[in-house]
Amino acid sequence: MAKLAATLCFEAPKDLMNNTKSLQELFQDKLFRIPNYQRGYAWEKQQVGEFLEDLELLDSSRCHYTGTIVLHQDKNARERTDNQGRSYTETDVVDGQQRLTTIILLLSEISRALGNRGETLANGIRKDYVKATDMDGHPLYKLTLNDDIDRFFRNSVLAETPDLQEPTVESALRLREAKDQIAQFLARVEHGSANQEWLQDLHKKVTTRLRFNLYEVDKAAEVGIIFEVMNDRGRPLTDLEKIKNYLLYVASSLRVEESNREELGKEINSIWSDILKCLMNAKLNSDNNENRLLRTHWLIHYDSQSKQWKGSKSIRDKFNLRNQNHSQLLSDIDKYINGLYNSCISFCDVLKPNRSDAFQSFSDNIRTKICLWSDKIVRMGVTTPFLPLFIAMRIRWPSDHENYLSLVQLCEKIAFRIYRVAEFRSDFNQLFMLRLANAVRQGKIFEGKELDYNSIQHFVKINYNQRKDYEGRDYFEYYFIKEAILPKSYSKDWYSWKGIKYFLYEYEEYLASDKGASPEIQWKDIKERDTIEHILPQAIAGRCYWKERFNEEEHQHCVDDIGNLMLTKHNSFYSNKPFFEKKGTADAKSPCYANSPLFQEREIAALWDNWTPQSISERRGRLLDWAKSRWYIDFGDGHLSSR
Repeated sequence: MAKLAATLCFEAPKDLMNNTKSLQELFQDKLFRIPNYQRGYAWEKQQVGEFLEDLELLDSSRCHYTGTIVLHQDKNARERTDNQGRSYTETDVVDGQQRLTTIILLLSEISRALGNRGETLANGIRKDYVKATDMDGHPLYKLTLNDDIDRFFRNSVLAETPDLQEPTVESALRLREAKDQIAQFLARVEHGSANQEWLQDLHKKVTTRLRFNLYEVDKAAEVGIIFEVMNDRGRPLTDLEKIKNYLLYVASSLRVEESNREELGKEINSIWSDILKCLMNAKLNSDNNENRLLRTHWLIHYDSQSKQWKGSKSIRDKFNLRNQNHSQLLSDIDKYINGLYNSCISFCDVLKPNRSDAFQSFSDNIRTKICLWSDKIVRMGVTTPFLPLFIAMRIRWPSDHENYLSLVQLCEKIAFRIYRVAEFRSDFNQLFMLRLANAVRQGKIFEGKELDYNSIQHFVKINYNQRKDYEGRDYFEYYFIKEAILPKSYSKDWYSWKGIKYFLYEYEEYLASDKGASPEIQWKDIKERDTIEHILPQAIAGRCYWKERFNEEEHQHCVDDIGNLMLTKHNSFYSNKPFFEKKGTADAKSPCYANSPLFQEREIAALWDNWTPQSISERRGRLLDWAKSRWYIDFGDGHLSSR
């Protein structure tokens, strides 16, 4: 029983049992809700499996202490009445939600497994623990989950005939997986009377033998005090949860008017709910993204020195009750949580700009452009250097949309030149950018200048313009032009280059726009598929056409040259065929360059009748001339380029 005591439950003294409630008693007069400020369902296969295993080992003739359920009933909580005249009060679950949700999943599946043979008990289980009916015939759900997954919980998990809705968030997927795991657990016993008796015994064990210690929190600000230390099944809390709970604790302990403490507690809960919704809607609700948001917000609002950020400890040190001025502390916490929410909105917009609700505050005539250019930076995978500055600019000047777009366009060019072409690490020049972002947000003088959009772009250019170490050229010109013509052993491997798909897709967009059209292939298709075509194939053994035009050294040098690469939908079809077969004709029935939906394939078919080292050199020149124009930056006076 050592395992049981550490996890689900343990056999306890009789005097302890006298102060606990069974599940049956818990559900007599309450409708449970999981508040939106809480995380969604988090149990995975291991936790559900351990729960079921522990439950099966319990002696059904004895009562077993299962843990604490922490509840909070708002003073304005609604009272509901079912069609048999029984009254229930809506009550928030502060702690114990994972266990409680899993138990309801289990009871729902027991009801389903009983089927027609146990119809009376099955219906009773559903009415008592899943869904009753109110006086008007409307459903009265006994457990309501977070807004983002409750509809899925009701219609696709608990429903007697589940609908076909697919999970769209991680917590919904875990609910479905837990439901399926429980169903498989219940199906282990053969059908028949033995199965019915086992299910009935399991139902009795769950509803009457498991005992819960009930703790009801009176004040909204206290809901996080116990949550952090009681934490379901030892699941580690994230920094976002720790910070929320610590701030709730501080709010409840401030020496200010009680109404102010209560108001701050409600505001913390409300803002955390909005933050979690925002992150979840943007599909940025991982622990890593939460930590990234917290860190970025801290660096631009408080201290730009990244090494000083210690996660939740930094918040504890900043908002400490030892501060004698509790009125000021209340104001500081209010400023922090509202600033964090505003940072979260910008954070989600920068990292997920292709969402339908991204950059909602921007005017329609410029919003499309901002989403497009922001998405280009995301496509490159180079958001880290610019994220703090984008958030700071958005918060400092929320209505200056034109200048924000101009900054994003500049940073896209810098991202490509520095982090993709020159292949510098994402933390290159990061300290400077953090200092700049912090100065923007704080309205500070930066290196002797007041900051506006012009001076900010000036500083960004200075930060990234260093020519003197590259034979008088900047990074872009040196790497992109010089390396393209070096022998292969010294030059860039363009095929393995991280920027190749982005580069070729931008070229496709350029060719399409030149014709007043849009690309026929979407970026997501480029990203997820093998879409890079070697015009000169990687393998030419036994292919006379290619062997006649490329000796071994030329093949080695040219095959991964940027002039030999293009996007395609038909990579496997083209394979190592000769150029004239790949080129084809516009009226050909099989895929070929000439009838391709991609503009760059049709361009090659139109410009070249043969494919030789000279052809590759010519195409490379076309691409590089376009690239120099596409990612050109005017760095201004000579003193800027000498940095």
